[in-house]
Amino acid sequence: MLAPESKASKVYPSGRITIVDRHDGEGKPCGVAGVRVACNSFVKFSHAYTDKDGYYEMPKKFSANLRYRLVFENVKGFSIGVNMVLVPASVSTLGKSGPEGVNMTVTADSETKLFKRCVVNNAAYDYYERCSEDDLDISLPPKDIRIWLFHKMKASSAVMLHHGAILDSDMLSSFLGYFAPLLKFFLPDITVGVEGDHDYRSIYSTVCHELAHASHFSKVGTSFWNQYILYIIGSYISSGGMTYGDGTGVNSGYCEVGEMWAYHLESKMYHERYGGSYPTFGTSYWFYPQIFRFLEEKGISTSGLFGALRPEVTSVEELQRTLVRLIPDKTSEIEMVFNRYR
Repeated sequence: MLAPESKASKVYPSGRITIVDRHDGEGKPCGVAGVRVACNSFVKFSHAYTDKDGYYEMPKKFSANLRYRLVFENVKGFSIGVNMVLVPASVSTLGKSGPEGVNMTVTADSETKLFKRCVVNNAAYDYYERCSEDDLDISLPPKDIRIWLFHKMKASSAVMLHHGAILDSDMLSSFLGYFAPLLKFFLPDITVGVEGDHDYRSIYSTVCHELAHASHFSKVGTSFWNQYILYIIGSYISSGGMTYGDGTGVNSGYCEVGEMWAYHLESKMYHERYGGSYPTFGTSYWFYPQIFRFLEEKGISTSGLFGALRPEVTSVEELQRTLVRLIPDKTSEIEMVFNRYR
């Protein structure tokens, strides 16, 4: 009598998902951090989150070949969409592989959507990590941030709709154009336009900028934000695409304070990641984000600057007064820096 065939042994699928930023770390792969890796064989499903270095291990055992995919819901509490279908986060397929797991290194030569989603994921993960008390010590963005990644748009924004910002629907539709009908299904907080953008550094800086706005929103709330974004989008539409207007419109002070902060933090994080000359992001506009940079050089921490971004601070004059009130021992330094640009 023939012996029964032995069943294939079961294993926990595991592996590593990495991405290459050729301008950082000598081009060595780094982990795609905190992202959800899902797999299934017929009706059996499992998922796990990568750690900061991109390693994962499924909690269930499998013996057959599996289909693997990345679901861009991050362990830090943000998600990346949209697929143009009714799912809560974008999904990138990784193909079929054995039960032992799948390894992948994503590069700029990989499938475009996969690469850009992974860059946005890592930039946001890095931002959340740096908000900690032992680093920048600033407020995190609100929980459950929804980031929309648009491959056919260049403009980005922090509209914060999912978290209660209420905007004129016609105005927002004019800004989002083709994507406006999706608003009734998904309320975005952040939109990232990546049309024609294949450089990790550029996408990284954009995400840092918009998440800096989201931290500001955590501090000031929806009433402040409604006035701020109405000015931003209204100026963009009325000028035929000119960002931020000329600084003379109603509520321009909201824009001035908010963009000074976001461009400063974007420049700071970019410089600390990539080195080289200090970036000049935002300095060509009518506001002066370099005020924050020079205040830091005078010994005021990033956390100290952020502490002045209160709901009542709706102009650069009020920003200066609030900083003096909160950090009185730096009054002379604050007045010197502001006077240089006002």
